[in-house]
Amino acid sequence: AEIKHKDFCMDEFNTNQLQTETKEREKQDLIAKIEDLEMTIKTLTEEIDALKAETAEMQVQMKRAGEDREKQNHEFQMTVSDQRSTQQ
Repeated sequence: AEIKHKDFCMDEFNTNQLQTETKEREKQDLIAKIEDLEMTIKTLTEEIDALKAETAEMQVQMKRAGEDREKQNHEFQMTVSDQRSTQQ
């Protein structure tokens, strides 16, 4: 009976050891996955910030282009007006 009990304890110990090693491997895999995802988040956050800056710069350029067109249109209208008054 004592030998049976010892064998049972050894089997349980080995099973427990195996489960512990398996869980430890799973834990390490999950830690690696978390680190990978954190790096992805960092990269995407930086890309989003860069795109926001580009968008802001494009909006400034669009505003300037609109102002330039307005100025050119005004100059064109003045030229047309001058030509009309010269023709009359």
